Amino acid sequence: MKKIIAMALAAVLAVSMVACGGGEETATYDVAAVAKTIEDANPIRMSTPVDEFYMEFIGIDAEMYESYAGSYCPITPGVDVILVVEAKDGKVEDVKAKLQQRKDEIVAANENYVGALLDKAEAGRLVEKGNYVVLVIAGDEIVVEDQGVEKAYEPVDAAIDEAFK
Repeated sequence: MKKIIAMALAAVLAVSMVACGGGEETATYDVAAVAKTIEDANPIRMSTPVDEFYMEFIGIDAEMYESYAGSYCPITPGVDVILVVEAKDGKVEDVKAKLQQRKDEIVAANENYVGALLDKAEAGRLVEKGNYVVLVIAGDEIVVEDQGVEKAYEPVDAAIDEAFK
C-alpha cells in the first residue's frame, strides 16, 4: 500500500512539475492596437495603411503571418514605417529577416539624403516579442537634427514598451 501511495505521489509531483515548467505563457496582442500606440507617439506624415500588396512587396506572404497592421509614408523621400506582424508558429525568424531586409532597403534608398532621414532610417527599431515582430522607422526629424536620433526615438521606444505590456 505504501508503495502505491508513494508511486501516486511521485506521479502527481512529476505531472505538476511538467505543468509548471512547460515554458513561458505566450501573450497575445492586437496588432492594430500595438501599431496605433506606436503611431500615436509619432505620427507618420501622409500615412498609408499597410495592405496585402505592401506585405507581398516586402516578401512576407500569407503563409508567414497570422495578422499584421501598420502604416508607412509612400512619398519619396519617406522613410517612416510602422509594421506589426504576428508571425505564424515557426515563422518568426523568417518574418524578422524580411523586416530587416526592408529596413536595409530603406537605408540604402536614402543614402543620398544625409542628415535626419538617413539617421532615422539607420536607427530604426526591429523588435521581437514572442510571435510578434515590429519594424519602426519613425521619429521627429526636427528632434533628430536638433537633439540627435536617439532622443527622437525615445517616444517610439516608450510606445513599443507600452504596447507590449
